[in-house]
Amino acid sequence: MEVSETRLAIASIIIFTLGILFSIINGFYTESTGSPLPVITYGMSVVSMIVGAMVILLFQWRINQRQMENVLKILPDEERKIMEVLVKERKIEQNYLVAETGLSKVTVSRRLATLEQRGILEKRPLGNTNLIKLKI
Repeated sequence: MEVSETRLAIASIIIFTLGILFSIINGFYTESTGSPLPVITYGMSVVSMIVGAMVILLFQWRINQRQMENVLKILPDEERKIMEVLVKERKIEQNYLVAETGLSKVTVSRRLATLEQRGILEKRPLGNTNLIKLKI
């Protein structure tokens, strides 16, 4: 699963802001009690951020999986077979794709051309065959 640059930038800004807020809270605590925040507080903060990030990643993965299932349902049968293999493998040689789908070479070649025009996959020459790589 790839993370977009925008989401990465937003996450970085949020973490930076939380760090600044934590420093401010530490300053107020130190002024009022005369001692810094206990080390356990920092540990709990780090653990809670890691758990929160893991929960977000798991939900995002599940959402992406459901969206892909919905997209596959609306594709024609031949394209669906090709996409199911590509979703599972991410990249595969065209001759193996023909074997995996059970479709003819011509059918696979034509469907791949259609999917490549739509920007869903990328075809690169690889010896006597092509390397098919899923873009989405």
